[in-house]
Amino acid sequence: MQSSYKPQALLALITAAALAPFLNKAFYVDDPLFIWMAQQIVRHPLNPYGFDVNWSSFTQPMSAVMQNPPLCSYYIAAIGSIFGWSEMSLHAAFLFWATMSILGTFALAQRFCEVERRAPASPASQEIRPPDKRANAAPFQAALFTLFTPIFLVSATTVMCDVMMLALWIWALEFWLKGLDRGQWWRFLVSAALISAAALTKYFGIVLVALLAVYTLGRGRRFAIYLAFLLIPLAVISNYELITEEKYGHGLFSAATMASSSISSATRPSHIAQLLMGLAFGGGCFISASFFAPLHRKGILLAGAIVFALFAVAFKFLIVSWAYLEGSEAAVWLEGALFAAIGAGILALAAMNLVRQKSAEALLLMVWVFGTLAFATWFNWSITARTLLPMAPAVAFLTMAQFEQRQKRNWSKYVRLLAAAALSMLIAVADYRQADCARAAARLYQQRFGAEASKVRFRGHWGFQYYMQRCGAKPFDRNNPELVRGDILAGSFSDPDLAQLPALKVATWDETVFSVFPFLATSRIGTGASFYSSFGGPLPWVIRKIPPERYYSAHIR
Repeated sequence: MQSSYKPQALLALITAAALAPFLNKAFYVDDPLFIWMAQQIVRHPLNPYGFDVNWSSFTQPMSAVMQNPPLCSYYIAAIGSIFGWSEMSLHAAFLFWATMSILGTFALAQRFCEVERRAPASPASQEIRPPDKRANAAPFQAALFTLFTPIFLVSATTVMCDVMMLALWIWALEFWLKGLDRGQWWRFLVSAALISAAALTKYFGIVLVALLAVYTLGRGRRFAIYLAFLLIPLAVISNYELITEEKYGHGLFSAATMASSSISSATRPSHIAQLLMGLAFGGGCFISASFFAPLHRKGILLAGAIVFALFAVAFKFLIVSWAYLEGSEAAVWLEGALFAAIGAGILALAAMNLVRQKSAEALLLMVWVFGTLAFATWFNWSITARTLLPMAPAVAFLTMAQFEQRQKRNWSKYVRLLAAAALSMLIAVADYRQADCARAAARLYQQRFGAEASKVRFRGHWGFQYYMQRCGAKPFDRNNPELVRGDILAGSFSDPDLAQLPALKVATWDETVFSVFPFLATSRIGTGASFYSSFGGPLPWVIRKIPPERYYSAHIR
């Protein structure tokens, strides 16, 4: 460990500077669910799910809608009750978790990016000692790599649970690994507490138990005694299951697991198509890794070209043939092939790293990467970029370690990092602009129909629902779809259920256009981009001409 804290301070400043432009980002995707639950916690601290919500065009209990545990909302409740519920205050509060994620990545990277250069463990202390020579810059660059991946930057501009869980995940790993190095029981206890907190932030956090068990046994059987500490998070999640079953009639952990399984099994395409989309999401989310690929080697370049060609054919016939697209199909299957090739390259890098090193650290990285991608592809309710976020540090370690082995100059790394940062920032800006359309539309309708807010019904959810309800409008209820004379119906033309609306009874129709980022999108029906769920498209983001967002309002006669 370096004695100076200058790298950590610099990383914290860079993280804050990268995310500062997004502090006023409109609440988007599932942000409203976390905020509404936080507001419920302020009123009823021991009953976070005890209210109803219309999130899918009909009213349901929050315990049936929200498939995440409550710890993130407790954090939002603490911030909101003190500093208010504005975008600025909540996004600023989540800067803490983004910064802790990057600082944790830096701490872990000092082990994983230099594992081949370490002195052997001392039999007495069982501690891996750092090399005596000048500390390598790879850990700092691995932390920057993690920051400047599209998946991290976009996720860090939300108030959902993903980055908070990532921070807890990384520091749980750091404390556990240091505990094994030094044989200090208190570090295992802190790690177990952090794993428990991660699991109560996002259920996927409980996977750390299996990940650390594999690594611990890989270090040697003499460390098996420490696995007893992993019973703590298992006990925590078991008690959570029992408490929620008693309070809400069903255990929320098992309910989320069954919901994901039932939805994915009912909506999943062929196994090959699902795998191809999983690789494409992985490659698109971690496209920064492609800037460090050794493409100067003819063998690797040739292999990459062959893989790309195979994936291009597969994408065209297995995915584009059923995906709903509005033109530019060739662009989608070519981008999909590129992303899938990058995703396959990341898996190959993890596997080759294990073959080359044959160490517990290499085993941990491979299980970390393969396990996260497998879960996101096969076991989650759909493929979402957010589910892949936990593997960001592992991809950073693998990428920077293999680049370091080629003994490239540091300035070359920073040029590549700048290129990756520029692309990732553009993707985050596109997501920001898309989110802002819903807020702008809601503000327009508030100005236009403020005196008649009680008569306004709207179609659409995510941020549009949050801002419309804040204005006093009510969501359309498909269980009670009747609209009376004088009602006003508003929504987005991108609503997939728009065609189901009755064409009669409309007296006047008004359309408003809002500009988006013109050539890049993270979530737009018809473009192939669907960062937040593969239900809307097979790619996490696309580069193509993006049409403006269109909203309508209709007076009912």
